[in-house]
Amino acid sequence: MQKTLSISELSKILETTNERDLFIVGHIYIENTIDRILEKRFNIPSKSIDSTRFTTDLKMDILSESGLIKGNIKKNIGLINSIRTRYAHKLEPNEQRIGNWIRELDYLGTAPKLGGNKKFEKYRLCVIKTYAALDRIKNRWERMDDESERIGEIKQYIDSTIAEIDGHTENMEK
Repeated sequence: MQKTLSISELSKILETTNERDLFIVGHIYIENTIDRILEKRFNIPSKSIDSTRFTTDLKMDILSESGLIKGNIKKNIGLINSIRTRYAHKLEPNEQRIGNWIRELDYLGTAPKLGGNKKFEKYRLCVIKTYAALDRIKNRWERMDDESERIGEIKQYIDSTIAEIDGHTENMEK
């Protein structure tokens, strides 16, 4: 399992000037976080998730139908995936189509003032915001797993304490 990347680490990775690298790597970090959510929430083994038959669309269907991912997060993931697919399968992707998809991306909050004339800055920011939103979802399930384990331990302690008390009560009655 991959370790979680900090926002600053992801920002640094996305500073590449190679468009193909930018779009493919941005998508990889999004999809990797989706994979971790599926592992945590639905106990899907990583071996199954890593199968080429377990497509991004299928993963999104599971997360959408479960209500975990919706609205602009879902929209951004779809657009980021579409951009990645174009760059992964076309030698010369249609720049106008890519630009349209980038314009459709949502900042998932207040739109920042974009500084300078950095090409694809909106894409970078939207990947980072989408990654951060997915990471929060993943972390929530990890915390719930930890809490469930603690609850299980407490339940075992209570059950053993009750059994011990019952044992003492039986001895006292004799």
